[in-house]
Amino acid sequence: MVLTLEYGLLFLSILIIIYLLSKLKIDRYLRRKNHILRQYKDAVEDSNIVSKSDLKGNITYVNDKFCEVTMYDREEIINKPHSLLKGENSKEVFKELWETIKNKKTWHGVLKNKRKDGEFYYVNITIKPILDENNEIIEYIAIRHEITDLIHKSVELEKNLREDFLTKEGNRFKLFEDIKKSKKPSLALLDINRFGDINDFYGYEIGDEVLKIVAESFRKYMGNKYSLYRIYSDEFAILADNEDREHFIRFIKFIVDSISATPLLIMGKEIYIQMRFSLSFEEKDNLKKTANIIKRYSKVNKDIHIYDKKLEIEKIYEKNIMWTSKLKKAFDSNCIVPYYQAIFNIKTNKIEKYEALVRLIDEQGIAISPYYFLDIAKKSKQYLKLTKEVIKKSFDYFKDKDYEFSINLTLEDVKSKNISSYVIEMLKEYNIASKVVFEIVESEGIEDFSQVNSFIDTVRALGCKIAIDDFGSGYSNFEYLIKLNADYIKIDGSLIKDILVNKNNQEIVITIVDFAKRQGFKTIAEFVSSKEIFDRVKELGIDYAQGYYISEPKPEIQEA
Repeated sequence: MVLTLEYGLLFLSILIIIYLLSKLKIDRYLRRKNHILRQYKDAVEDSNIVSKSDLKGNITYVNDKFCEVTMYDREEIINKPHSLLKGENSKEVFKELWETIKNKKTWHGVLKNKRKDGEFYYVNITIKPILDENNEIIEYIAIRHEITDLIHKSVELEKNLREDFLTKEGNRFKLFEDIKKSKKPSLALLDINRFGDINDFYGYEIGDEVLKIVAESFRKYMGNKYSLYRIYSDEFAILADNEDREHFIRFIKFIVDSISATPLLIMGKEIYIQMRFSLSFEEKDNLKKTANIIKRYSKVNKDIHIYDKKLEIEKIYEKNIMWTSKLKKAFDSNCIVPYYQAIFNIKTNKIEKYEALVRLIDEQGIAISPYYFLDIAKKSKQYLKLTKEVIKKSFDYFKDKDYEFSINLTLEDVKSKNISSYVIEMLKEYNIASKVVFEIVESEGIEDFSQVNSFIDTVRALGCKIAIDDFGSGYSNFEYLIKLNADYIKIDGSLIKDILVNKNNQEIVITIVDFAKRQGFKTIAEFVSSKEIFDRVKELGIDYAQGYYISEPKPEIQEA
């Protein structure tokens, strides 16, 4: 009996020792984990603006960074509603925010907030509901980082994209914007006869002064009644809305005659200029196009300056029919082909990528640019077939090659179920997603990011990369890049080709490159046509170059 009791006590002692050792081991493990978690927390707190709130949105916790940015002390902000920081965001944004987090989902977005002193600032914010063990929401945590500087640069970029750098009047893009906003527009195009001769004889400095004085003269005569634009070189545009047709015609003739009648005095030189004009009163969708048509027509028919449908509409239809027929024949004879243009890595001095560009091979074997047939393809319902042809042939060509290659897609392509499903099908069939970059042309505004991001998420999951094409034109802004999370930014060629002479273009490019580096995007410069442009692009820290200086588009690539 005594022996049994001793064994029992020994066994109990052993159990107690095992328990104590286990507890000690668990305590050490928990202390280690807690120590690591505290470091993670400190890292988040040091680099982000953090706050927590209760179920009603009242603030229950803020970190030091929050106080630093908002300028509120903790005592002033705790138990106050987050609406205290509300800037100028729409009600719809907050409605979507609350619907998302109340449904136990994470909300991401950009908000405009207000500091204690009334100054506005912008944050990129993530709000996540915190759940208990019963999967019920107990509080919300918000993690932000300030992007005020980027937003301001985006606004500045938007302004520069709409303003002519020389005359400070609106540019071509601003003209198209204003035409869309107008109700009943009238358009006049005005340019200087033989302006190239002025540049050649007197030099570009005097040529620029001529353009500035002409713009000032236009503005003096028209005041704020009409809108003025410099849309290309010596070509100006005047836009009227809801204006009497005959009155507008008389006004345009008057200012053209006035400017042409008096010499311009520039740097001690008297320079006489002659101007010509063309007018259109067509519907807004065809206004600029018809003004251009009559402009070309008036070069031969000097007395005709106003567009009339009877003048050339039949010829336009004839041209459309011709290209529709050419496209059909090209499809039938397998003459719609991709050409490939090299993309050069400036850091490694190697060609590492190619862009697939569609070409139509005509009866003489000449490769025709899509400039001539792309719009016709859309009008004649052949665009879908054209896009699929380029995708199929490019995938087949690169399946055994060790290069990335890019395919151009418009926003309409991305939204098209027919094209997007075909893209997914081809990616799975060829199993080369890791080589594919989709270049999304963002020359129009994106109203619904969910559809675009759904496509991007799908192809990314398969291994593809994303580039934003023509950035710096259209509706370009940094918020798009944040939302689309691209791998590459292709800087629009119109900014690059004049970068040596246009300081405005250079400043825009510097802003884009600076933003890209901070966000981890790679940059590609298009239209690199000379060594001088290449050297400037390299100096600005752009990652890749593409253009005729590197290589023109070719039907075959030159493998290393």
